[in-house]
Amino acid sequence: MKEVVIINYGFGNIFSVSSALHQLGYRVKVTSLPEDIIKADFIILPGVGAYKPAMNKLINMNIDEALSTFIKRGGMLIGICLGYQLLFEESKEFGDTPGLSILKGRVVSLSNFKDKKCKVPNIGWRPLIKPSRFSYLSYKDESMVYFVHSFIPVSLDKEIVSSYIQYGKHKIHASINNGQIVGFQFHPEKSRSIGLNILDSAIKNF
Repeated sequence: MKEVVIINYGFGNIFSVSSALHQLGYRVKVTSLPEDIIKADFIILPGVGAYKPAMNKLINMNIDEALSTFIKRGGMLIGICLGYQLLFEESKEFGDTPGLSILKGRVVSLSNFKDKKCKVPNIGWRPLIKPSRFSYLSYKDESMVYFVHSFIPVSLDKEIVSSYIQYGKHKIHASINNGQIVGFQFHPEKSRSIGLNILDSAIKNF
């Protein structure tokens, strides 16, 4: 049984994520210790809240350096919601805040894409649009998943964007997958059986 390490830095919905993993049959370890992160094989970085204080917490706890070492040694990582956003180079939330720079791109406000049909924050169930190059992933086009966010990452590498949602006139990124790192802007742990299937597939495809 694969062990999944969840990073607890005070900004994640630890209970929901760990409950989902237990339901899928995985062993779960919750930790904030850099040494646990460095030696792990598979990590989930959850996140709920504001970008700057979350990033400051990662730095103050030396988790940023631990994650950098973890990625360099080939560890597999899933980022969820704010945890996904933190993987990018910077966020425009309340000014410019540098991120972990594990992925190329920046996090911007949904108001950049807003039209009369859209609301900020984006809350609720939305159908995913899956590019054909990710046909091997378990979920189908129009799979409904749950979102709650006001900011969105824009990846500079469009080839790693594994799903979109339609947001008014725009298609915005919903997830990425580069073979080592998976990021979800939506909450798979809150998206019922479809979300659990997506999370399970992400772990098993590593």
